Order: sequence, then structure tokens, then C-alpha cells
Amino acid sequence: MDHWLSEDAMAKAKDSFKAAQAALGPYVKAGRFKPFEGSAELVPGIRANPSGGHTPGHTSYLVESGGQKLLVIGDLIHVAAVQMENPAVTISFDSDQKGAAATRKKEFDAAAKGGYLIGGAHLQFPGVGYLRTEGKGYRFVPVNYTQMR
Repeated sequence: MDHWLSEDAMAKAKDSFKAAQAALGPYVKAGRFKPFEGSAELVPGIRANPSGGHTPGHTSYLVESGGQKLLVIGDLIHVAAVQMENPAVTISFDSDQKGAAATRKKEFDAAAKGGYLIGGAHLQFPGVGYLRTEGKGYRFVPVNYTQMR
């Protein structure tokens, strides 16, 4: 919150700040914006997990229902074809590159070992699947989208 809603930071930054503030602004003005810190259960079955490194305050969400888990990873990954095989590879958009790589490794290890789904915008279609450990990295196995109906 302190990072993305800072007028000083926005004045020094790129257009992403304007987009973030435009998206969050109405919630702040309506009194519906409720910041949280660290790992927090937002509602039963949805836990926010700090996954810093990409940007300050970057968060992943673990959704649990019926004994199944889904990790919504946000921007933990940008180029799956590269970063799945070598999760240490970072991108210039990561504000803390070492932190981003460490967080990706931690979250991906948990998902692979726990056998739960991951979902994210930078994953191949349909954007939801499983991780398998492969060498020093991972292999993303997308779900068959016809089974998602």
C-alpha cells in the first residue's frame, strides 16, 4: 500500500503507478480498501501470502476448498518457457531480483511437493496447471481446459 499509493513514488515512476492508483483509488475513497500485512486469512479458504521481490507488497493467494489447493501466483513468473527450467532467472521489472528468485523457488517447491494447482496470467493456456520438479527447475503441466467446466 505504502509503495503503490505513494504520490512521491508515482511522480518518479512509470505509468504502472497511475494504473495501480486508478484501480485502487475508488476502493480507497469508498472506504473499502483494507490493507493487510504478512500472511493473512482474508476470508475462510483464502490466504494471502507475501511473495515479494517482483514489487513491494507483491502477494500470492492460496485458495483451499474441498481438500484441494490453488496458488494464484500473480507476477511470480513472467516467461514460463525460461523461468520454469531455471527459476533463478529474473526480469528487469523485479524490484528485488534475488528476492523474486527466492520467492519463486519457495512457492514453486511448495506447489510441486503439495500437488496443488497454480494459476497465473503469465502461464500457458489455460493459465492453470500443476508443477512437477524437473532437474533444478520445474515443468508446468496445464490442466485440460475441457475438464475445467
